[in-house]
Formats: sequence, C-alpha cells, structure tokens
Amino acid sequence: MAAVPAVVFAAAVGAALFFRVHLGRYGRIAGWQGQVTLAVLAAGLAVGLLAVWPLPRGADGLCAIDGGAPVLPHPLTLGELPGSWRTAALHAGAASGVFALVGALLRYRYRHGLPFTAALAALLALAVEAVQYTGVLGLYPCAYRVAAVDDVLLGAAGGAAGWLIGCAAVRLLPRAWPGAVMDTMPPGLSRRLGGHVLDLVLWWNGTLLAVAVLVDTGTITLVRAPEAHRIALVATAVVVGLLVPLLRTDRGTPGRASMRLAVSSPGESGPAARWRTTLRAALLYTPVVVLFVLGLQPWALLVALVHGAPELVRRDQAGTADLIAGTRITTTAAVTGRMPTKLIRYFPSLRTGPPQQRVGS
Repeated sequence: MAAVPAVVFAAAVGAALFFRVHLGRYGRIAGWQGQVTLAVLAAGLAVGLLAVWPLPRGADGLCAIDGGAPVLPHPLTLGELPGSWRTAALHAGAASGVFALVGALLRYRYRHGLPFTAALAALLALAVEAVQYTGVLGLYPCAYRVAAVDDVLLGAAGGAAGWLIGCAAVRLLPRAWPGAVMDTMPPGLSRRLGGHVLDLVLWWNGTLLAVAVLVDTGTITLVRAPEAHRIALVATAVVVGLLVPLLRTDRGTPGRASMRLAVSSPGESGPAARWRTTLRAALLYTPVVVLFVLGLQPWALLVALVHGAPELVRRDQAGTADLIAGTRITTTAAVTGRMPTKLIRYFPSLRTGPPQQRVGS
C-alpha cells in the first residue's frame, strides 16, 4: 500500500532538492544551459523510474511462485528467461538507453572521462538492481522484477556509448555548464507552476504515505484509512500551506521554496505582510483542500484556471488570489537580496587595494 506514494513522494523530494540547490547556486534556469540542466534532472528521474517500473498495485500473489522474481548472478543469462526476443530487446534498449543519457551528460555537462563515466553508470545500474532485488527496499515482501548482472553490464556499456555521444556534443553544441546570474527578475509561468505542482504532489502523496505506514504498522485499520487520509490532508494543508509560510522570510511553501519563489507586496522590496499571506493562502488553498477531501480532485483544475487566468494577460503576472490579497510572486533573491553562491564577485586585493585611476598631467 505504501509503495506507490513512497516512490512518487521520493521523486518529488528529489526534484525539489535539485531545483533548490541549482537555483541557489546559479540563479534562474534559462537558455540552452537551462535545457541541459533539466536534462540532468530528467536523467536522474529516468534512472529512478527504471528501478521501480512497473510498480505492482499490491502484494497479493506476488510471492506465490518461487518466492518472487529470480536473480541472475551470471552474465549472458538474461536471454534465457521465458518471453519473446522483442521483450528482451526492449528491456536491453531501456536499460542501456537510460545510462547512455547519463553518460552523455557526464561528458558534455560535467566533462568526466571514460573510466569514471563507465564506473558510475555501472554503479548506478547496480543500485537499480539492488532496488529490484530488495522489492523496492522492502516495500514489497519479495522481488517483482528480475535482478540480473547483465543489466549492470548493459548500464556500463550504455554509459560508455553515451560518453562518446557527449564527446560529439562538446564539439558541436554550445557550452553546457551554467553561468550564475542574479535571480531578481520576475519568475516565469513555468517556474511558478512548478512550485504549485511540487506542493500538490508532496502534499497528496506525503499524506497517503503517512496513512499507509499507519495501516501497515497496525496503528489504524484499513477501514479507517480513508477517514484518516482526509484528516491528514486538512491538517497538513493548515501546517504546511499556512503556518510554515508565516514563519519563513520568503513566505513560501515547500514547493515554492524549492523553486526559490517568494511572496511580496507590489512596490515593496521585502516579504508580504503576514495577513496578506494568510488571505492569499486561504483563497488559493481552501477550495483545493475541500475538493480533494470530497474526492473531486479533477475539479481542482478549475481553481487553477480561475487563479491563473489573469496571469496570462497581466504584465505583473498576478493571479486572482494575488489581486485580492495585494500580493505578488517574486524570487527569494528579490526579497532577501541573496546572490547565487557561484556568482563571480570582485574583491580588491589586500596588497594593492582597488584599482586607481591614473590622471594625466
């Protein structure tokens, strides 16, 4: 019961940490370097997806035959499993293709050599097989996918092939490493939407995971799980959506904070007043919470449309809740004045001091 929300929650946490670290180091994601940055995130998520896909909905009958999926510890034995050659080819293509992307990025973006790239791809492939062998780290009572040493070899080979592709990319494509820039410009629509999506995924799957753990440990019965989930949804929304922003300088929820977004007032440099933040949160999140509690999740899109419609036509990109509460979404740097950590700064030499202007005689 806990496997699906645990995997989705872990993926969302990983994405949130990735955005928070990158935006804190280099500022906004833009241009070709920004596209490569998103490719790095996609490669990480693809490795995680390769480790768990397809997730069984339950454990019923999963271990009935031979205690789960077999382990193939010897090379060149993956083709001996029952099934068509087409299935085996698709499996090999997926296993090597994901690590080809990893290898290409390790060369093109991070400029690593072939030995390091092949070793890291093999290590990641080994981690994938370990997740499969342990039934997603014990979330399932047995393995539901075959763990094979062939997949580790395919991962290393895919990483090496990707490294060669990365060599060509270095020659043909623009520079991939980002340059740090000040992050004080108004955030784009995709960035603001990403913060909301992360909040929603973390909130929904985090509460599902908490309830699943309570059921698995026998704290509550399965019959009471839906009621417990509704209570968890409301309680978490109040704490994370309302109380936490009031205590933060940027007035951000976890998803918005990971995207380095802040809530301010028009014409003011600091964070929005707490009462304005409270009003905005109530207008934006209360209908979403009610709809999710009532099981009407698709109708939450209507809330997003009502709030986001003015953003598409207004120059200040203010949503409906922002117009009512007198708030605007900006960046954390615009509120706190904090610069990206990788931004090059000029410091005068202690020996010579600042450059002196020579005056002609």
